Amino acid sequence: MKVLLAGGGSSHEREVSLKSTDAMERALQDLAYDYSRIDVESEMDVVDHWEDDFDIVLLGFHGRAGEDGLLQSILESHEIPYTGAGVKDSLLAFSKDASKRIFKARGVPTAEWEMKLHDPGTALPKTTIGLPFVIKPDNEGSTIGLSVCQTELDFKNADAVSGPFSRLIYEKFIPGRELTVGVVGGQAYPIVEIFPGHELYDYESKYTKGMSQYKCPADLDDDLASQIQTLAKKAMEAVGVQVYGRVDFRLDPEGNPWCLEINTLPGMTETSLLPMGAKAFGISFPELIDEIIKKSLNKNS
Repeated sequence: MKVLLAGGGSSHEREVSLKSTDAMERALQDLAYDYSRIDVESEMDVVDHWEDDFDIVLLGFHGRAGEDGLLQSILESHEIPYTGAGVKDSLLAFSKDASKRIFKARGVPTAEWEMKLHDPGTALPKTTIGLPFVIKPDNEGSTIGLSVCQTELDFKNADAVSGPFSRLIYEKFIPGRELTVGVVGGQAYPIVEIFPGHELYDYESKYTKGMSQYKCPADLDDDLASQIQTLAKKAMEAVGVQVYGRVDFRLDPEGNPWCLEINTLPGMTETSLLPMGAKAFGISFPELIDEIIKKSLNKNS
């Protein structure tokens, strides 16, 4: 089997993508795969590097264009197999508004929210969601553009962070614990609890070394852990996400889980959250990459 490993891209998460692709390359070497690696400026350029002797594209992208269904649609139009979610499921999962609508319809608990269109350069629109609430772009990853508004002054200051984006989600702030669940091939991995450096697991907390701490498996009773894992699988199934993904939750002080979103191309370094859950389940990082490739080939066959 020959793999085309593709990363980099044009999104705000380019540097994170390169780190994931570095780790994936080491895994392919450990697995003795025949592969070629490319670092592209535009995700669409992947098709220019495809050759007939490749079997699949291993996607190391994160964020818009690589994760929102656009690249997937281009690859499918060229009949090029690729890893992970398909066109429709990538698109639906990447839109927080669309995925939350599906969660609500399918009985997956998710926080109250409003979708707002915004003209960058103007004041942020008002909302009927009462304080505290969170503002985040509808279609960005890695908590880019996220603002936590506890007070009216926070809302005023949120313009600097959330203001550049035109599609905004206003979501009721859920106090409590930050949890995430990796799901591969319908198998939910042990839950990871995140202890972020800030009130929410924002971009700085994610990518500043030592700022956040993690525990896997999370310290939860068995029934609650099983409930959250079941909800993670239900969320994936509701949106139709294929092969693998990572589902993020908040657990409120009363012990109620609230689904935030699905990541269809989550971070994939050896220390990222999905691989952390896989490791706790007894699956090494190279084994995880091997499983993703093989399950993706079955998806595309």
